[in-house]
Amino acid sequence: MISYIGGKSRMAKWICEYIPNDIKTYVEVFGGAFWVYVKGDIHEKPLLQEVVYNDKNRFMANMFQCFRDHETFSKVLSLTESQNPEVFRKAQENLNVIAKGNCDFELGDLALAHQYAYVATQVFSGSKILESKFVDLHGKYSSKYDALQRRLNNPDVINKLTKITACENLDYMECIMKYDGPRTFFYIDPPYWKTENYYSNHNFDSCDHDMLSVLLNEINGKFALSYYYFDELEEMYPRKDFRWTSKEFSKAAGASKGKKQNKGEELLIMNY
Repeated sequence: MISYIGGKSRMAKWICEYIPNDIKTYVEVFGGAFWVYVKGDIHEKPLLQEVVYNDKNRFMANMFQCFRDHETFSKVLSLTESQNPEVFRKAQENLNVIAKGNCDFELGDLALAHQYAYVATQVFSGSKILESKFVDLHGKYSSKYDALQRRLNNPDVINKLTKITACENLDYMECIMKYDGPRTFFYIDPPYWKTENYYSNHNFDSCDHDMLSVLLNEINGKFALSYYYFDELEEMYPRKDFRWTSKEFSKAAGASKGKKQNKGEELLIMNY
């Protein structure tokens, strides 16, 4: 829905080609911008009963909780001009106070969701949103804030948002254990190897790659796991036990302003 580190906007349709049709519960464990669900056809699965968004970043989970009431949130967005550095500064300062003070808030907080959406759509990259600087488009380009409003008024997107049954702010282990079952499908897109510190408001570290693999080797549900290749994957998910497939994509989140985007081979590992 927004530009965010690790977002799968460009590869969502490719990933969806591998998602089975007979699932009843769809869960994105590291939900992020939720592009696989928003750009895919998962909502049309014939037996689908539950769609679960989860992210350890409470600001993201809160924003998607508010996205479910798309009409109200769209109206709130429309009350603020697309680009205003002072609105950005105040919103970012307030969000940092909450983040650094570990202040809790109920999911569904519309004011905080608006502030986070505003800040996230005014910066160049979706990495370190609360630390990034305001990017002034000088009225020459359409803003990401306007793009978000258009999505929230798009009938296709609205249809998908209304089918979200739960927005969670759980640790990845809690989320997987809570929703695991024989008809559950998990799409899992963790912080990639050696890039864990690129993300904000999470507690996923290098050791968690091993812990995640141990858990995924034991679950009852099906999963598809996104990564870039690193040697340890061969032991975590042996090719003889798991299905591996890959495709080359441009690295959108890793782009630098004014420079050509690099390409990387996206890897998808499945237990079915």
